Amino acid sequence: MRDAEKNRDNMWVSVLCMVAKSEKNFKFTEKTRNSYGRNMKKEKTTREFEPSPCAQWPVPHPRRHVANVADSLNGELEPPKFKFGAKENMKTWILLLVLARCSWALISADNTFSDRTIGEFRELLINTKDGALFAGSEGAIFRLWAYNINDTGENVFSKKQLILSETEESECRSTASDEKLCRPSTRFLAFTNNKDSIYVCSSVGMRPEIRVLDSISLQDQQEPRTEIGICVVDPTFNSTAVVVDNGNPEDASSVYSGIRTGMGGENHLIYRPPLTKNGKQLHASIRTIYSDNKWLNEPQFVGSFDVGQHVLFFFREIAHDNSFGERIVHSRVARVCKKDIGGRNVLRQVWTSFVKARLNCSVSANFPFYFDHIQSVKRVDKHGETFFYATFSTSETAFTSSAICMFQLSSINHLLDTGLLMEETANGQFAVTADEIPVHRPGTCSSNSHSISDTDLHFAKTHLLVSDSISGGTPILPLRDHVYTQILVDQLNNQNVIFAFDSSQQKMWKISHWKEGNEWKWNLIETQTLKTSGFRINDVALLPGEFFFATSKAGVHQFSVARCQELPSCALCSMDPYCSWNAVNSKCALKTKTNEKSVGWISSSWAGRISPECSAVEKLQVKDVYLGDGFKIQGARGGTWQKDGRDLEESQRHVATNQGELVILNVDVEDAGTYECTRNGVILMRARVVVHENCARPTSVAEYRSCKREWCKKADAYKAALNIWSDSNKKNVQCKANGSSINGL
Repeated sequence: MRDAEKNRDNMWVSVLCMVAKSEKNFKFTEKTRNSYGRNMKKEKTTREFEPSPCAQWPVPHPRRHVANVADSLNGELEPPKFKFGAKENMKTWILLLVLARCSWALISADNTFSDRTIGEFRELLINTKDGALFAGSEGAIFRLWAYNINDTGENVFSKKQLILSETEESECRSTASDEKLCRPSTRFLAFTNNKDSIYVCSSVGMRPEIRVLDSISLQDQQEPRTEIGICVVDPTFNSTAVVVDNGNPEDASSVYSGIRTGMGGENHLIYRPPLTKNGKQLHASIRTIYSDNKWLNEPQFVGSFDVGQHVLFFFREIAHDNSFGERIVHSRVARVCKKDIGGRNVLRQVWTSFVKARLNCSVSANFPFYFDHIQSVKRVDKHGETFFYATFSTSETAFTSSAICMFQLSSINHLLDTGLLMEETANGQFAVTADEIPVHRPGTCSSNSHSISDTDLHFAKTHLLVSDSISGGTPILPLRDHVYTQILVDQLNNQNVIFAFDSSQQKMWKISHWKEGNEWKWNLIETQTLKTSGFRINDVALLPGEFFFATSKAGVHQFSVARCQELPSCALCSMDPYCSWNAVNSKCALKTKTNEKSVGWISSSWAGRISPECSAVEKLQVKDVYLGDGFKIQGARGGTWQKDGRDLEESQRHVATNQGELVILNVDVEDAGTYECTRNGVILMRARVVVHENCARPTSVAEYRSCKREWCKKADAYKAALNIWSDSNKKNVQCKANGSSINGL
């Protein structure tokens, strides 16, 4: 299709989307149908049509080798096939297309911060206690007020310019493969010194530059220095780093990084730079062996964490090549000890405590479906336990799917401390027996790693991988055709609220996750499309209970964690942990400490539950529609629809979307009635549909004028009848008055 035709068709879809989102129902006119379908092949006979393999499509695509994995957990879904004629049902095709394109709610940011003097915004770092949001970008670092990022008052706003001299820029451009790499740009932000300082690693003229800034004024606390091994020059490389202030040898503060070095980034390593204190070097640097791919095989790092006496690294790497020559990727967690200073002879300046294991995020079945590509990870400390929520995807093929899995620190440590270790031979990998493992087991922390025997270190050097994997439990919200690239987790009293993001499509999923007995459960609260000017999301951050933030090429975007005012029913309102329903005004509002326990306010008292009080206050919505219309009734994901107390079966005219909405096409008289969306026996939405069968909705100016004339005639007749009735009533009153006077005589 030519560009002009594409633009025209996109224009029509955009117009129809706006119509579909309006409160009024709509009907496609012959003009609209012909205009959009002009380039479609005309067929005289009815043909079979199968829905597109789009994640937003109302039904799963039957030809996919994997159906919507979220649905597969509850059994297979058999998608219906629709028969479309060449003319009458074209509007059905267009309406389904519109619903597919409009099924995501587009929300604008509450605030957007931008600066025309700098380039793309990248890293985010937040101090939730002080409400300070730090944003790194091409050219500068900003300190913003997290409650209103557009407030540039002196007490809440700071800016640190990253400067590259003309000489440095000229030298860089003469050697750089891409001039963009020469721009001064942040790569890594972290707190240090009890959050009084910000540790910054930037690429300035393709040199990694380290700065330590005051967390309020953003003024340099140390002289900037060049240091290799902390952050990458190329932002497309997946690297990670964490500042560790406590637990290192001699209690010296240091950085641990998972990084690529070398001119082309060919060296992959987990690295700690030389330990220094008061300007004196205490210990040499330490790393993995980058020339041996048994340690790290082209890893893609996604996160690193300071946990007790260890530092954990999360990444994906090439596990092996299969019989077809394809590279098989597995997700891993690796662990090193902070006190490690390497061996005396063997593994000199190399980790003696390095050990790794596979992360298992999969859908259980006879043939498990694995999500092997870890994309992001966040740490949650709650009730004395540490959890890691991570997003995973399948390989980058046409059938990409994603899911979220949760791992417990206790399970990770138990496996790394006790699991059997793999040994690689010419015939493949084999697990060694327990009695073959030396007394000083690989991965064990030592107060002085120089004292470990050479024999034990030789064993540790070749036994790096644990044979078993660490289970992530039942995957949360498996979904096809999306990649969860970032994740945030908000800790509430009885649940964790997960925010998962697809950065390329600017999508966000909000999920409730809680433990009931010994079982973890989840519930999808809402899905949204974030308005970031169409640019990819680079990073995200969270101010618990208030806002989440996203960076893009356009700036820093601030979004509320909930949009309670847009929830139309008590059930949907109380299901959102941030919202509360006002029974008097029948409106949803943000939950506060005041209204949470006040009379007349209804909110869920437990995770994933709809308040039972809603059934007593839920009001019936009334929808007026006309013959031939198409319209949508809002519902909830996982709900089932009933009409007049009976289950409603899907058909060509009745379609349930992935979001739980009910779409009714080509309205007929029989569609009148009361519709209810229920889940677990609880009514989420109720609507009464009234079908006006005496007249059809006008589709042209002439028809509108005709209808107006008919309406005017009926209005005139009604007024005339009303006048006659009024005159008659007056005469009757007068007669009664005269009769009373006569009787009085």
